[in-house]
Amino acid sequence: MERITREIVGYDISFDRNPETIQKIIDSSPKSKQYYSDGYPGYFKLNYHGGKYKSLNNKSQTHNIGVKGVNSDFRKYIPFLQRKSKCFPRSLETFEAVFKVFCYIYNKLSSFKRKFPNLKNIYLINFI
Repeated sequence: MERITREIVGYDISFDRNPETIQKIIDSSPKSKQYYSDGYPGYFKLNYHGGKYKSLNNKSQTHNIGVKGVNSDFRKYIPFLQRKSKCFPRSLETFEAVFKVFCYIYNKLSSFKRKFPNLKNIYLINFI
């Protein structure tokens, strides 16, 4: 997630959180001067392409930029992420397609909010 625009700049759909998967996300995302994480050990050995990596024991650099809020929105608007017993994707391709559309709309909403900061109560559902 980019700090200033609050847009999703990279993601990968995977069933694991191994260093190879995380490295793919870093490689496909715009380069940054600083990277923050929650301290998961898999982040320490990655190549950040000249950017500095900082592991935090708190949420000081992830909470304020909205990472936790985006995760909440994922669970709210994508039924696959709510209850596995009630709704589940039939294939990984289906889940990837839904996630791609969500990220596109979420980024459009972020852009709109930056252009019109005085408008309140603009929700993602209004853009779908």
